[in-house]
Amino acid sequence: MEMLREQAEKLKRYFINADPFLWGLLENKNKKGRLPELKGLGFLKGYSEGSNPTYSKVNQDLLVELGIEGILERIVVPKVTNGFAPEVRRYFRRCWEQGQTPDMKYLREHRLYQKRMFSEGIVYGKRDEPHIVGHKDLAHIFTQIHTQYHFVERWTVFAGLWFEEIEPLFGSAREDIAEGSK
Repeated sequence: MEMLREQAEKLKRYFINADPFLWGLLENKNKKGRLPELKGLGFLKGYSEGSNPTYSKVNQDLLVELGIEGILERIVVPKVTNGFAPEVRRYFRRCWEQGQTPDMKYLREHRLYQKRMFSEGIVYGKRDEPHIVGHKDLAHIFTQIHTQYHFVERWTVFAGLWFEEIEPLFGSAREDIAEGSK
């Protein structure tokens, strides 16, 4: 896919400055699992078993190997479209466009979020801050959820990037609308 240079540069900056790595789209949630997952997808073949490059180095290598267009086309878009049914993406888009967060009941009903008792290893935040769940459920790719009171606190940076930049480039919004009108 070809995109304008300015847009590619903007998306590249979002990619290299993303937190979490690859916007939390990978199934594995630590570097030890993420590198083999990327290798399993056919990328970063030059990395030896047991190598421990920094995330900055991994980002640089992915950009050299695939470019931002390839990262979006071969990793990001498939992860989102395979992880979220078209009707869920349409619902999220409608919420986004209306300036509201998705309803917690909807997330639970569609198995995107599950209420859990958390051990210290999977809850992020400082002691005096509300705890935001680390990307345990699919909903966390698009939303930050307050775990104590179980409500959607806000959209993630990736949500805005997806709805405003990525989805329009790859036409999934138009395809979803056409599919929904049949």
